[in-house]
Amino acid sequence: MFSQHSGMSEKGRLQTQGLLRLRQDNRQTGKKVLVSDEDEHFLVHGFYHLRHFSCDSPVRFMMYSQASDAFISLHSDNTVSLFKSKLRKQALMGELPFLGLTATNIPGWIIGWGPGPIFTLLDSELRHLDTADDALDICLCEPAEHSWELVTAGVGNVCVWSVLLMRCKLKIQEGLQQHRTFTQLTLAPPQKDRPHRAFVAWGKVVTVVDLDGGMVLDHMEDLCSSDITAMLFCIQLDCLIIASQDLSITVWGPDWVPHVTFLGHKDVVNSLFYCSKSNLLISCSADCTIRCWDVENSMAVDCVYTEQSKPPLCLGGTKNGHPCFSFSAKGVDLWILTAWYTLHSKLRGDEGVPLKQILVSHFPPSYPTRVVCVSADGRILLVSASTGAVLTYFKPEDRIICADYCLHKELLLALTEEGTLLQASTLTNPATLIQEWEGRGQGPWQHTECGTKRDAWNLPVPGPACCLVLYSSVTDPQTALEKWKSLREGKGCSQRNNRYVDNFKNKFWIIIGQRGGCVSVLTVDDGKVLCRTPAHNGQSVTAMQVYPKNNFLLTSGEDFTLVVWRVHPDSAVYLSQQQTVECGQPQVHLAALELQLALTFQDPYSGSYGIKLFNLQSQKQLNYQQNNAHLDSLTGVCEIPGPKVFVSSSLDKTVRIWNERNRLIWVQQLVAVPQCIAYSGNGELFLGIKGDLYRMEFAQFLPKKYRQKFSYNCFEDPLSDLPVPEIEETHDQTDMSNCKTEKLPKAICRNQVLSVNVQQDKEQLSIRDLDRKALKGIVNCPKETKQIRKEAFDCYMGKLYGLPPCKKIGPEEDFEEFLFNTKTHLFQSHYFPKLKEDTVPQSKQDIHVNVQKYK
Repeated sequence: MFSQHSGMSEKGRLQTQGLLRLRQDNRQTGKKVLVSDEDEHFLVHGFYHLRHFSCDSPVRFMMYSQASDAFISLHSDNTVSLFKSKLRKQALMGELPFLGLTATNIPGWIIGWGPGPIFTLLDSELRHLDTADDALDICLCEPAEHSWELVTAGVGNVCVWSVLLMRCKLKIQEGLQQHRTFTQLTLAPPQKDRPHRAFVAWGKVVTVVDLDGGMVLDHMEDLCSSDITAMLFCIQLDCLIIASQDLSITVWGPDWVPHVTFLGHKDVVNSLFYCSKSNLLISCSADCTIRCWDVENSMAVDCVYTEQSKPPLCLGGTKNGHPCFSFSAKGVDLWILTAWYTLHSKLRGDEGVPLKQILVSHFPPSYPTRVVCVSADGRILLVSASTGAVLTYFKPEDRIICADYCLHKELLLALTEEGTLLQASTLTNPATLIQEWEGRGQGPWQHTECGTKRDAWNLPVPGPACCLVLYSSVTDPQTALEKWKSLREGKGCSQRNNRYVDNFKNKFWIIIGQRGGCVSVLTVDDGKVLCRTPAHNGQSVTAMQVYPKNNFLLTSGEDFTLVVWRVHPDSAVYLSQQQTVECGQPQVHLAALELQLALTFQDPYSGSYGIKLFNLQSQKQLNYQQNNAHLDSLTGVCEIPGPKVFVSSSLDKTVRIWNERNRLIWVQQLVAVPQCIAYSGNGELFLGIKGDLYRMEFAQFLPKKYRQKFSYNCFEDPLSDLPVPEIEETHDQTDMSNCKTEKLPKAICRNQVLSVNVQQDKEQLSIRDLDRKALKGIVNCPKETKQIRKEAFDCYMGKLYGLPPCKKIGPEEDFEEFLFNTKTHLFQSHYFPKLKEDTVPQSKQDIHVNVQKYK
C-alpha cells in the first residue's frame, strides 16, 4: 500500500491493509447515518459522495469562489456553470473563453487567464473589470498564500502579478528553456531562511524559482523515473508531494529527502489535494478511484470507487475541505470529506511520548474549561479547551503516574511513582512547585481507625499512595468565584495569602488510594490527613473515580472488587462504604452515570473486550453484545450525562458509544490507537493519539433522540486564554520550550490565533513589563487603591505621551470610544506635530486620508 523510506514493520503493513479492507466493507454501513436511528453507526475518515451533476459539455477547469459560495466550472464550449453548496446547479448567461479561473485573496475578485497572454480581472458575477496588457503566455495560475499576488507559468516563463495594479511585477525567463511548456505549478510561502518559491514541472524535471529575487534556484532532474502527472506543496507539513506516471506518490522533505512513497493506484494519478482540517492527502486517478492518505503518519486511510465510465480527471475544494469537487469528462461530483476528529493541541507527538491521562474541568460558564494532559514521561500540560493553547506545564524530577487539577485554587496535584504528592501553582509558566508531601497516610493502623486493636494488628500496614483524585464541594459558588478572580488578578504574587479559598461551605480534599488497602482523605492546602479507611481486603487500590455532584467515590482494587463510597463533606466521618461489587477481573478504567457503573471486561473464551453495566439499585448486570465488542484491550472509559451513554476506547483503534441498555449505537474508526479519552462536556471528546491531544466531534452525528439530550457548555470567558506569566526556566525545562503559549506550532489547534498575532502579544507583554518598571519610578504607592492606580496611570500617560488626565470610565460609557480617542491623540502627536487644530483628523477616515498625504 505504501513504502516508507525509513523502513516499516510487516505488522504495520498488515494493519494498514486490514484497515482499508475494514473501511471498504463498512462503506454501506456508514451511509446508514442519514437514514437510521436504530442501527449502529460506523464512521471513518474519508470521502462520502453527495451528488453527481451531468454536463452537456466536458469540463476543462473548475474552482471554488468564496464570494459566490459556489464551485464555478468552465466547459469546452466556453459555457459556465455554478454548483451551489445546497447541491444545485445553475447555468450562467454568456460565455467565457478563458483557459482557467483563479480566485484572489481580495474578496469578490477573480482572474480569468489563458490561453496565451490573457490576464483579465472579473468580479464575483464574472463581469469584466480590467485587462492587463503586458502578459506573457499563461498556462497555469496560482494565488500566493501570504499576499494578494498571483503567480503564473507558461511557455518559458514564470511571472508574479499584482492584482491591485493589474500589472506584472516580475518576469522570470532566464534559466528557463524558451520552448518548455510547464504542466504543473505549486507555491511555497516565504519563511525565515527561505524566499517565496514556485515549483514548476515539465516532464521529469522540477524547477525551483525564487519569486522574491527573480531567479531560478535549481533544476531537480532525479526525483522521478517517469513524467510528473500531479504536484502539490503542503504548507502544513512543509513538503513537496509529487505523483508520476509510475503510479507512485512521493513526499519530499525540505532537503529533498523522500519521506514516504504511497502505492495503491493502478493508473495515472491525475490530481492531488490536501485538506488542512482533516490533515489528509486526497488523490484521484484514471483507475476510477479516489484515495485518502495520512502523510504525517504514513498511512493509507480510505479508498472510494467511482463509476467505471467516469474516471475523475481533477479534484479540489475549499481550505477546510467541505465540500470537495471532482470532475470527469461526463460531469461534476461533489463530495464531503469527513473529519470526525482533528488535532486540537500539539503536545509531545514529535518525541514519541504517549499520553496516559486526560482530565477535563467541568465548571459553570463563569470559569474557563481546562484540559490536563499527563504524558508517559511524567510531564503535565495544562491546555485551553477552547483554543488548544498550552497555558503552562509542569515537569518534576520524579516520574508522575497520575494528576488532578484544582481550578478554584489554580493548583496542579501530582503523584509520583514513589507515592509522593506534589502541589504546583498554575499561575506561572512553567508551573511552580509549592509543596511536596511524602508518606501521607502511611504507618500502622490505629484502633480508632479500624475498630479494635486486634483489627489494627491484622490489617496490612498502608503503603505509599498509588492513585489520587480531587474532591471539591462548592456550596458557596459566589465566594469561590470571587476568590478565584482575585487569585488570577494577583498573577501568583499572592498565592500563599489567597490559597485558602475553602471555608465552612467550600471544601477541597485530596483522596488517595494506597498499597496495602487504604483510602485516605487529605486537605489540599497542607496535606493534613483527615481520615484513613481500610479497603479492598488489604489489597492495593488500582483505580479511583470521584463524582462531587453526587458525593460518591469509586475505587477498585487488586482483590477484583469495586467499592462505592459515600463522601460526607459536612460530617466528621468523611467516607463510608455503601456497596461492594464483585468484578472478577482487575479494573483500570471506571465510569459511573447516576446508579449505573461501567466496568471493563474481557471474555476469556472469545478474546473480545467490552464494558458491563451494573445497576446499583437493582443489582442487575447488563452484558455487552459479543458481536459488537472491541477486538483489543480498552484504553479508557468515560460517561456522558446528557444522553446517558458511555464511551470506550481501545487498542483496536476504535471509539464506541453504548447506551444505557449497553447496546452499541456508534463506532468511530481511527487511524491510530487512542491512548486515553475524556468527555469535554460540550458534545465532544478529547483523545490522546500519538502523544498529542485530539478533539472528536460526534454529537451531531448521533441518532436524533440522543442529540436532543445534549447540554452544551460555553467555553468563552475573558480570563480563559490570558497568557500565563513566564518565569526563568531551569536547565531540565528547556526541552519543553515548544509548549509555551507564544511558541505553539501553527497547526496546534482549531481556532488558533495566527503566529503573527502571538508575536504581537509577546511584544505587547514586553512593553507592558517595561511600562510597569517605569511606573514604579514615577509613583510610589505604599498601598494600592483604585484612586492611586488612576493617578499613577494619569501621571504615566502625561509624562510619556503628554496626555491629560483621563476621565472616569463607567460601565455605561463606551470604552471603545475612549480607546479610539486615546489612540487618535497619540497618532496625532506622532505624525502631525505641526498641524493646526483645524486640520487635526477627527475620524478614522480622516486619519487614513492624512496618512496618505503625510507619506
